[in-house]
Amino acid sequence: MNAKIKKHLTLDDRIDIQILLKEGKNFIQIADHIGKDRSTISREIKAHRYLTETTAGNDCIHRIVCDNPKTCKRRDVCFGNRSCRIRCKLCRIDCDRYEKESCIRHNKPPYVCSACETKSKCWLTKMEYEAKRAHGAYETLRSESRQGISLAEEDLDYLNSVVSQQIKQGQSIPVIWENYKDEMPISGRTLYKYVEQGLLDAKNLDLRRRVRMPQRKKSGPVLHIDKQCHIGRTFEDYSSYVDENPDAAVVQMDTVEGRKGGKVLLTLLFTNCDLQLMYLRDRNTAASVIQVFDYFRERLGNGLFQELFQVILTDRGSEFTDPVRIEADLGTGEIQCKVFYCDPRNSNQKSNCEKNHGLIRYVLPKGKSMDKLTQEDVTKMMNHINSYPRKKWNGQSPIDLFTKIYGQQASNKLGLVKIPPESIILTPALLK
Repeated sequence: MNAKIKKHLTLDDRIDIQILLKEGKNFIQIADHIGKDRSTISREIKAHRYLTETTAGNDCIHRIVCDNPKTCKRRDVCFGNRSCRIRCKLCRIDCDRYEKESCIRHNKPPYVCSACETKSKCWLTKMEYEAKRAHGAYETLRSESRQGISLAEEDLDYLNSVVSQQIKQGQSIPVIWENYKDEMPISGRTLYKYVEQGLLDAKNLDLRRRVRMPQRKKSGPVLHIDKQCHIGRTFEDYSSYVDENPDAAVVQMDTVEGRKGGKVLLTLLFTNCDLQLMYLRDRNTAASVIQVFDYFRERLGNGLFQELFQVILTDRGSEFTDPVRIEADLGTGEIQCKVFYCDPRNSNQKSNCEKNHGLIRYVLPKGKSMDKLTQEDVTKMMNHINSYPRKKWNGQSPIDLFTKIYGQQASNKLGLVKIPPESIILTPALLK
């Protein structure tokens, strides 16, 4: 082993790990090469490995001995093809007996598929390690504790209600702070920063003297409300959970922004059919996300809510930092779903959702304000996008598949309406 053990892994170390994994080296050999303990190598790979799905073939655990091709009543999914194959990938959504198979090699060293001799022919979910991706996640995690703002959501709402209104009435921040200093959770100096950083409705232009003062260069902050919310909900925890519960339906959650500081969309994509729900929110806050889930519980009822929202995967945006109120029915305390987070700077871990946002951008180009939109406009756009046939699903639309899986009643309660193919519009003209 090298005489000196370095404190942190560098990008070069991680590149060496990636190369040596592909060469089939074990952890002891890799540790000797880069001058680290083998336990460090093990932790590094388990912390930064990631899943990659395959769209080819059937990954059902029963596929070899399955007799369903003889009795399956869903032969129309392949456009009337009567020579149904055991390897048909549509078994994933149409067969009640479908059980996802996971590779047992992911549970023991080297924990990834880099040197697996059957990798090119395998239909199962792959586990990968990529050096640049791992190093980016490490750097983000390392700097996260040094940046951002730690403030409870209710405190931020209080500041906004008190401060913004009085600033717009012509009052100065020192006067406002002096009048409310006993209730203020921050100093007057910090209050100036919050206005500068766009965290309140009042802006710099609303401050009379600030209009005449030169603006300082600053980097955009991230609002961190609860840094502990990710514990037990990491992407590694997510991977373990879906391995143990392969039948659990996964929903990918995200935000689509228009004008900075204006209205935003909450999107929720069902990965088993690519249907994406869309809800307009006045502000990009945790409270506005909770309001949408409160609406779901009231509209759907507990039974249908728990059937639709079993596992939710999202990024680490500040609007998603109240997972308990998403997971639990506050009336009974019952945990009804599970929330997990992608690794830092790894939103591609919910790539289905990100890809579908491209269709939203056809209608709402990036940077275009959503402030004049209503929920009726958003629902209209949602139905046109979800009615768009997908090659991935052999020409079926997400609404078709969602209704097959969950039933017409669920579609009706969510406001889903099938748009005829010849009437689908995916341009800004749809909302004019």
